[in-house]
Amino acid sequence: MTQDAMTTDIEQKLADLVDDVDFQTINWRMGRFNLFEAMGAVRGELRHSNFLAFLMSPSRNHGLGSEPLLRFLRLALAALDPALRPIRSLELLVGDLDGAVIHREWNNIDLLIEIKQLRLVVLVENKVGSKAGEGQLARYREIVESRFPADRHLFVFLTPDGHAPDEDAYVAMNYADLARMIEGLALERSADNEIGLILRHYVEMLRRHIVPDKELQDLARLLYERHKEAFDYILKCRPEGGSLFQVAKSLVDGDPSFVMDRVGSTLLAFVPADWSSVPDLNACDTTLWTRTGRSAVFEIKTYTSEAYAHRVSIALIVGPAPSEIRERLYRGARDRPDLFKGLVKPMGGKFATIYGRDLLSHAAGKLMDEEQRAAVIQETWKIFQEDDLPALTKAILEIAAMTER
Repeated sequence: MTQDAMTTDIEQKLADLVDDVDFQTINWRMGRFNLFEAMGAVRGELRHSNFLAFLMSPSRNHGLGSEPLLRFLRLALAALDPALRPIRSLELLVGDLDGAVIHREWNNIDLLIEIKQLRLVVLVENKVGSKAGEGQLARYREIVESRFPADRHLFVFLTPDGHAPDEDAYVAMNYADLARMIEGLALERSADNEIGLILRHYVEMLRRHIVPDKELQDLARLLYERHKEAFDYILKCRPEGGSLFQVAKSLVDGDPSFVMDRVGSTLLAFVPADWSSVPDLNACDTTLWTRTGRSAVFEIKTYTSEAYAHRVSIALIVGPAPSEIRERLYRGARDRPDLFKGLVKPMGGKFATIYGRDLLSHAAGKLMDEEQRAAVIQETWKIFQEDDLPALTKAILEIAAMTER
C-alpha cells in the first residue's frame, strides 16, 4: 500500500471512530462540565469529607432531612455480621436521627457523628488518595471510646475499593456502594431540583475518577474492538508523558538558590540552598529516605495515570527524621495555616506533607495543549517563587532554630 493510500485509510478509520454513536456517548459523558471537577474536589479527602458531612447532616439546607444519614448507616451495618452490629437496622428506621450532629476534624477524625437519641457515635475515617497511618485507626478508636464510654460505637473505614482496615473494630466501606446510595437519592429528586443536580454531579465525578463505571468500561472495550487500528494510531501519536516533567525540571535546574536532592522519572526533590548548613534540616537517617539525609524537601511531581493526567504539583515533605525534629517542624507549620497551605492532618508515621499546591491541575490541564500547559506551569511557578517560597524558606529556618535558643 502506498503512503497516500495508508494516510487515506487511517483518516477514514479515525472518521469512523468519531462518527460512532458509542464514541460520542463516551465523549459526552466524560467531557461535560462537572461541578466537583471544577472545584478541584476529585481526590481531595477534605473536600469529600466536607461534602459527606453536609449531605449527612439532617439540619443542613439540602432538603433531604436525615435520609442520607439513615442510608449511610444502613450500608455500614449491612457490611457487619449481625452479631457485631452495635445497633439494629429496625432501631435506626424507627429512631429519631434529626438531632444528629456531624463533627469535622474532631481530634483529627474525618467525620464524627453523634446521635444522642440513639446513644450512638459513628466514626468515619475517609481515605481517598492515601493510606491510614500506622496505628491511626486504633488511636482514633481509643479516643472515641474514652470520650463516649456510655454510648454505642460504629467505626467505618471508607476507601475507594473497600480496603480492609488494620483494626478489627472497623467495618470497610467502599465508594462504589456510596455512589449507588447517593445516585438513589438523586433519582428521587426532580430534574430541576438543585440538590438533585448536585448529587448527580457528585456521583458522576466519583465514577469518572474514584470508582469504576462498568457501563463505560464495557462501552470502551466494544469501541476498541470495533476501531482497534484507529485507537492504536492515536496512542502511537500521543505526547510523551515526560514532557511536563522536563518543563518542571527546568524550573529548578541551574538555579543557584536551590540544591537538587534527587531526580526520578516523575518526581524531583530540592531544597533552598540556605537549608544545607542547618543541622536539624539534615538529620534524617540516609537509609530511611533520601541519601542526602535531609529532614525536609520540596517535591515537584508529575502524574501519568488517567485520573491525574497532566497534573503537576509541588509539596513540602517532612521525612523520617528524629521524632523531636519532625514533630517540631510539623507543629510549627500547623501553627501557620496562613502560610503552610495544604498541610495534611494528622502527621503521618514517617512522612508528613506540610505544604502543597498544584502548578497545573488535572482539570485545567486536560483542556490545554502541551504549549499552554508549559506556560501555565511556568507562570504558577513564578507566583510560587515570588509569593510563597521566601516565606516558607524563612519559616522553616526559624522553626529549625527553636531549640538553639
